[in-house]
Amino acid sequence: MPGKTRPCERCKTMIPPERIEAVPETRLCVQCSQTVGGEFELRVTPENLAKTGSLKKNYGSWTIEKRRKRPRPEAGN
Repeated sequence: MPGKTRPCERCKTMIPPERIEAVPETRLCVQCSQTVGGEFELRVTPENLAKTGSLKKNYGSWTIEKRRKRPRPEAGN
C-alpha cells in the first residue's frame, strides 16, 4: 500500500503514506489525531471465571475493545 494517501476527515489535508502504512485504519492526520487526543478509544474488561455466587475474584483473561472516536470538524470548516 505504499504511495497511497487519503484526506483527513477533520482538516481535509492529505494523510502521509507512511502513516497509512503504520496505522492502516486511520482516518486522521498526525496533527488532528494529537489535537483530539487520539483516534481510538480502548476499553479493557477482565473476564471473571469465578463460580456464580462466589465472592472470590478469579480473572482468567482480558477483553480489549477498540472503538473509533468520532472526529469533530475543525473550527471554521
